[in-house]
Amino acid sequence: MPAVTRMIHPLLVALTLMAAAGTAQDKRPTPSEQFQALRKEYNRMPGPPPKTDAERMQYIGRVYKHHNEVAVKFLALAEKHPKDAIALDALIQAVWHVNTIPWPVEVIGEDTARPIGFEIIIRDHIQSEKLGPLCQRVSYGFAKEYEAFLRAIIAKNPHKHVQAAAKLSLGHYLHNRLQRVELLREQPEQAKEFDGLYGKEYMAALQKRDRQKEFQEVEAIFEKSIKEHGDVKLPDGEMVADRAKMELYEIRNLSVGRVAPDIEAEDQHGKRFKLSDYRGKVVLLDFWSYV
Repeated sequence: MPAVTRMIHPLLVALTLMAAAGTAQDKRPTPSEQFQALRKEYNRMPGPPPKTDAERMQYIGRVYKHHNEVAVKFLALAEKHPKDAIALDALIQAVWHVNTIPWPVEVIGEDTARPIGFEIIIRDHIQSEKLGPLCQRVSYGFAKEYEAFLRAIIAKNPHKHVQAAAKLSLGHYLHNRLQRVELLREQPEQAKEFDGLYGKEYMAALQKRDRQKEFQEVEAIFEKSIKEHGDVKLPDGEMVADRAKMELYEIRNLSVGRVAPDIEAEDQHGKRFKLSDYRGKVVLLDFWSYV
């Protein structure tokens, strides 16, 4: 009997240790739980709302820096669990924050997660059906990674609704970029801010591009979107054809250097007039509403 006891005792100890180790592992947060915790951290506001313009600038800087810092954590989560279903969600969140207004990099900090995040998305997830909203999101930005991402979607993604979003977004992105480059030509003092945010070489290359050819490519993209995906509904509910036609109208009628559409309205004295009545004169148009 004593010999049997001596044999069983080590076995019980080993089983107890294995059970304890299993319990400790069970308590570790899953990748999905880590993702949700990061989402809460990402959405947490960095301090009280601003009350003055000076405080507002500081607050914007804190928000951007906070998002950039959490984006790095999303990226690390995706890299640690590349085969988990949450990996793409984490990558999308890592690149989600688009700097639509060129706030100086000294104010908002550098977005280090963006280039790596898009590199991994293009390499490992470019055929996903979940990329439509991200296509629309980046179309309002300026970074060079957005163009590479959208063109990769067009070349490799098999899903019609994602293709539609990517083509429309690429047209919008290129048009938006053209307008900003034109602004820099008129206001070169802002060039340093763009250099800091997007890279000096990138900005210099954009300045050298043929403006007319760029416009022609944008128009061709929108026309192709109408022809191939006009009946596709975008994530926000609008039809591709409607959005593309609106963009084309802006390019062909509202771009700098174009003849303005003839507007007919009533002045403050109740007299009807047309914008063409003032051809050859400087006219200020002030659009406003009660809302």
